Amino acid sequence: MSFNKLSPIAAGIAAVTLSWGVMAAPGTPQIGWMETDFAIIEVDQAASAYKSLVTVKPAAEVPVAWQRYSGETADHWKVKLNDQVVFETAIAPASSGAGSTTLSVAQGGKYAMTVELCSGTGAAEVCTSSAAKNIVVADTDGSHLDPLPMNVDPNNGNYTTPPNTVVGAYFVEWGVYGRKFPVDKIPAQNLTHILYGFIPVCGPNDSLGEIENGNSLAALKRACQGTQDFEVVIHDPWAAVQMPQAGHSYSTPYKGTYGQLMALKQRYPDLKVIPSVGGWTLSDPFYSFTDKAKRDIFVASVKKFLKTWKFFDGVDIDWEFPGGKGANPNLGDPVKDGPAYVALMRELRAMLDELETETGRQYELTSAIGVGYDKIDVVNYADAVQYMDYIFAMTYDFFGGWNNEPGHQTALFCGTHMSADVCNGTGVDENGEPRKGPAYTASHGIDRLLGQGVPANKLVLGAAMYARGWTGVTEASMTDPSNPMTGKGTGPVPGSWEAGVIDYKDVVKNYINNAAVVKGYDEQAEGPWAYDPSNGNLITYDNPRSILAKGQYVRNLGLGGMFAWEIDADNGDILNAMQESLAGGGGNYAPIANAGADQLVNGAATVTLDGSASSDRDGQIVSYLWTQNSGPALTLTGADTAKATVTVPAVTADTQYVFTLTVADDKGDTATDTVTVSAKAPGSNTAPVVTVSGPTSVNAGEAVVLDASQSTDADGDTLTFDWTVPAGVNATVNGATVSFTAASYTVDTALNFIVAVSDGTDTVTQSVTVTVLKDGGSTGCTNVWSNAGVYNAGEIVTHAGKSWKAKWWTTGEEPGTTGQWGVWEDLGAANCQ
Repeated sequence: MSFNKLSPIAAGIAAVTLSWGVMAAPGTPQIGWMETDFAIIEVDQAASAYKSLVTVKPAAEVPVAWQRYSGETADHWKVKLNDQVVFETAIAPASSGAGSTTLSVAQGGKYAMTVELCSGTGAAEVCTSSAAKNIVVADTDGSHLDPLPMNVDPNNGNYTTPPNTVVGAYFVEWGVYGRKFPVDKIPAQNLTHILYGFIPVCGPNDSLGEIENGNSLAALKRACQGTQDFEVVIHDPWAAVQMPQAGHSYSTPYKGTYGQLMALKQRYPDLKVIPSVGGWTLSDPFYSFTDKAKRDIFVASVKKFLKTWKFFDGVDIDWEFPGGKGANPNLGDPVKDGPAYVALMRELRAMLDELETETGRQYELTSAIGVGYDKIDVVNYADAVQYMDYIFAMTYDFFGGWNNEPGHQTALFCGTHMSADVCNGTGVDENGEPRKGPAYTASHGIDRLLGQGVPANKLVLGAAMYARGWTGVTEASMTDPSNPMTGKGTGPVPGSWEAGVIDYKDVVKNYINNAAVVKGYDEQAEGPWAYDPSNGNLITYDNPRSILAKGQYVRNLGLGGMFAWEIDADNGDILNAMQESLAGGGGNYAPIANAGADQLVNGAATVTLDGSASSDRDGQIVSYLWTQNSGPALTLTGADTAKATVTVPAVTADTQYVFTLTVADDKGDTATDTVTVSAKAPGSNTAPVVTVSGPTSVNAGEAVVLDASQSTDADGDTLTFDWTVPAGVNATVNGATVSFTAASYTVDTALNFIVAVSDGTDTVTQSVTVTVLKDGGSTGCTNVWSNAGVYNAGEIVTHAGKSWKAKWWTTGEEPGTTGQWGVWEDLGAANCQ
């Protein structure tokens, strides 16, 4: 080990010029009692305020004292650390029996310290050495530590990450508590990057008060005591540096996750550990960074933080999100935030360049970003990315229990439950408004970033080591009973640690390994789902199959790699699949065959088999082939086209004909799908059963939807719907549904709607009455909840005589109907009629 950086170890080794002669060996010195553990950067094990927690020094002060109890005197004495002389001075005759000094040790490590008493000089020098005293000089680079002993789940494999590939995962500070997941459980042998969540910024943090009954915000206020706004601190000192973990003793200067991460870096020196600043509930201060003076405070504090905690390898910015739509609905400027983000990246890069010059190390600048079109469009990432090493695209959380609309929460592509218009962001939405952008999918987000000019190799694709989901999803709520994603939930699914979110390891235990649960995979979306019909629990997640698809996508586009939230939730399956998927070189996506919906005919009929909805993600379909594989043989016309026709004869007994569509893409890969045509024999017909859902009373201004789609027919006949709308009501009829916005009336007004449901033979009508309550006039409520309204956290509405406050973003969830996990907080009686 080199001591060139001891700068200097002593406050200058005494320069002495002596004329030593040949002398007898001096008596043996003994090092006096002393502490053996020292720290260059000291941590107060009882402090909660960051300002009091850390004392940064240029070097550790190591006092050394010796005595000689017998033997010859010496002319000079030395101190050696690991056999290298770090201090030397003459001995005055009057003090020949003892000596002392204080070493300034600026490099951490383990040292064998000896004191030598010497006489003479040059080749004639004779020295006697003390017994070695082992000391430790701790530094936050972990140079004083042995490699961390690991306690990794054996389900994790051992992989060699391909060159120039990122394989990352978030590790959270609070994981040491209920999750019982300290650093030694991280399968770091399979990671290139650990993103440490999260580092807070002092200042305005109102969003944090919404969680843990305000305890997290109170802890941050304690941590920020004495620190100016917009500086970074440690949120939880106990978890970070004070909590004993495996390998820590009472005298260990750096305990907690930081102490273990320092030792982890000794085991895996090429591993990058990046502190993530911000996150969902800690992003409020970022919105002040349109002010350069506040950015300057922040950037300077990050530099100081990295010089203090030397095991970190850069900084990651998790601003959720520039432009707004984050945890705090009152923050965000779509015009100013984007330029502020770019400026922040530029200034952080300049600071990191300075730090590299000072330390001789390299530091990475990264950022985790939202990938919805509305998030991406706020920032010119092509301008920002020139200062950055990687963008971690958070391609997850697309759907979840914050509302009752199921969907694939981390899919690559649009699911089969989405129409082409919804997927592509074309046409109008359910309120008749033009859609503003495509559906949230990984591919849509990556395409948009690439379209801005972000280099592919700086984009890292996100994976989910957890599920999101809903409860109360019944088959009756599904427009397609074979696809639970077409249903409706009644609230978030019970979670591992919070409602609506389940660790992947619990998904395996309670869903994948549960025979009563229906497991499915949407090949179009590349997304798995699991559905428990006993309670309506429906979850969406990543599994090894979807991760392999993501890895292929990364390789096909030349992206930088993959990362996941969060490592403590995995049992090894997801990280293993990340490594295995990235080991490949990509490849062609097979086409997706879609033979259309099953059909029912009464009597002789010509039927069109329509495969035009078939698709290919990375090329085009070049051939179609229809074949019959069940039922009496029929003649297919246009069997080699997307749309074939077949004439079905009249039958005397119910008969089924099954047809298979095979499609091939321009790379030679094929896919198949089947469709069934059922021919009914003449006989008695069972009339349909009509079911209409919708409110019985509403307030003026509320959006109303009446839905007859749950009507059924025992014969399986296709149903058609014909609505009669009351005069003067401006309603939109869309098949089984009719929608309108309630007008204002001076008296309660009953509106009678009639729907006629036909199975082709019989027609059944049913009337539905919706009463629009009279408008309260000047004392009426101006914030009446609307089924079609979109509400952010903190917004207040009135409904059913009460006021309600939204806990998070919501639409379509009626206040008072979703139980204890509902989005709406009951504020009591409304002050209006």
